[in-house]
Amino acid sequence: MRFIKPEKLNKHSIILDVRGDAEYIKERLALPHITIKADDVDPKKFMAQYNPSGDKIVNILCTSGGKASEVAMRFEDAGFDNVAVVIGGIIEAEYEGVEVLKN
Repeated sequence: MRFIKPEKLNKHSIILDVRGDAEYIKERLALPHITIKADDVDPKKFMAQYNPSGDKIVNILCTSGGKASEVAMRFEDAGFDNVAVVIGGIIEAEYEGVEVLKN
Protein backbone atom coordinates (compact mmCIF):
# COMPACT_ATOMS: atom_id res chain seq x y z
CA MET A 1 0.00 0.00 0.00
CA ARG A 2 1.25 3.46 -0.89
CA PHE A 3 1.06 6.52 1.30
CA ILE A 4 1.31 10.21 0.47
CA LYS A 5 1.92 13.21 2.67
CA PRO A 6 -0.97 15.69 2.49
CA GLU A 7 1.33 18.55 1.50
CA LYS A 8 2.21 16.65 -1.73
CA LEU A 9 -1.39 16.96 -2.99
CA ASN A 10 -2.13 19.62 -5.59
CA LYS A 11 -4.87 20.76 -7.95
CA HIS A 12 -3.89 18.04 -10.45
CA SER A 13 -4.19 15.20 -7.93
CA ILE A 14 -7.11 12.80 -7.99
CA ILE A 15 -8.37 13.00 -4.42
CA LEU A 16 -11.14 10.74 -3.15
CA ASP A 17 -12.67 11.84 0.17
CA VAL A 18 -14.40 8.82 1.72
CA ARG A 19 -15.78 10.49 4.87
CA GLY A 20 -19.47 10.66 5.71
CA ASP A 21 -21.69 13.69 5.17
CA ALA A 22 -21.50 14.97 8.76
CA GLU A 23 -17.70 15.05 8.73
CA TYR A 24 -17.51 16.48 5.22
CA ILE A 25 -19.90 19.32 6.01
CA LYS A 26 -17.68 20.43 8.92
CA GLU A 27 -14.47 20.57 6.89
CA ARG A 28 -13.12 19.66 3.47
CA LEU A 29 -10.05 20.24 1.34
CA ALA A 30 -9.95 23.40 -0.72
CA LEU A 31 -8.36 21.33 -3.52
CA PRO A 32 -10.59 19.69 -6.13
CA HIS A 33 -11.78 16.29 -4.91
CA ILE A 34 -14.44 13.64 -5.31
CA THR A 35 -16.63 12.61 -2.37
CA ILE A 36 -18.02 9.10 -2.03
CA LYS A 37 -18.81 7.50 1.31
CA ALA A 38 -16.40 4.66 2.09
CA ASP A 39 -19.10 1.98 2.00
CA ASP A 40 -20.32 3.20 -1.40
CA VAL A 41 -16.98 3.17 -3.22
CA ASP A 42 -16.89 0.77 -6.17
CA PRO A 43 -13.22 0.67 -7.30
CA LYS A 44 -13.92 -0.49 -10.87
CA LYS A 45 -16.65 2.06 -11.43
CA PHE A 46 -14.54 4.83 -9.86
CA MET A 47 -11.52 4.10 -12.04
CA ALA A 48 -13.65 3.88 -15.19
CA GLN A 49 -15.13 7.30 -14.48
CA TYR A 50 -12.28 9.29 -12.92
CA ASN A 51 -9.05 7.59 -14.04
CA PRO A 52 -9.87 5.66 -17.23
CA SER A 53 -6.28 5.60 -18.52
CA GLY A 54 -5.09 4.48 -15.09
CA ASP A 55 -2.03 6.71 -15.31
CA LYS A 56 -2.68 8.75 -12.16
CA ILE A 57 -2.54 7.87 -8.50
CA VAL A 58 -5.87 8.04 -6.66
CA ASN A 59 -5.23 9.65 -3.26
CA ILE A 60 -7.73 8.46 -0.67
CA LEU A 61 -8.59 10.77 2.23
CA CYS A 62 -10.57 10.26 5.43
CA THR A 63 -10.40 11.82 8.87
CA SER A 64 -7.17 10.24 10.11
CA GLY A 65 -6.20 7.49 7.64
CA GLY A 66 -7.92 4.35 8.93
CA LYS A 67 -10.99 4.29 6.70
CA ALA A 68 -8.90 5.41 3.72
CA SER A 69 -6.63 2.39 4.25
CA GLU A 70 -9.64 0.07 4.15
CA VAL A 71 -10.85 1.63 0.90
CA ALA A 72 -7.34 1.46 -0.60
CA MET A 73 -7.28 -2.27 0.16
CA ARG A 74 -10.54 -2.67 -1.77
CA PHE A 75 -8.94 -0.94 -4.78
CA GLU A 76 -5.91 -3.22 -4.52
CA ASP A 77 -8.12 -6.31 -4.19
CA ALA A 78 -9.87 -5.20 -7.39
CA GLY A 79 -6.50 -5.07 -9.19
CA PHE A 80 -5.67 -1.37 -8.90
CA ASP A 81 -2.29 -0.63 -7.34
CA ASN A 82 -2.24 3.05 -8.26
CA VAL A 83 -3.86 4.24 -5.03
CA ALA A 84 -2.35 6.01 -2.04
CA VAL A 85 -3.63 6.75 1.45
CA VAL A 86 -3.26 10.37 2.56
CA ILE A 87 -1.24 10.04 5.75
CA GLY A 88 -3.16 11.35 8.77
CA GLY A 89 -6.19 12.31 6.68
CA ILE A 90 -7.78 15.74 6.88
CA ILE A 91 -6.40 16.21 10.40
CA GLU A 92 -2.80 15.98 9.17
CA ALA A 93 -3.58 17.96 6.02
CA GLU A 94 -4.71 20.94 8.07
CA TYR A 95 -1.75 20.56 10.44
CA GLU A 96 0.66 20.56 7.47
CA GLY A 97 -0.85 23.75 6.05
CA VAL A 98 -3.02 22.34 3.28
CA GLU A 99 -6.00 24.68 2.89
CA VAL A 100 -9.09 23.26 4.56
CA LEU A 101 -12.51 24.90 4.24
CA LYS A 102 -14.67 24.88 7.37
CA ASN A 103 -18.36 25.52 8.03
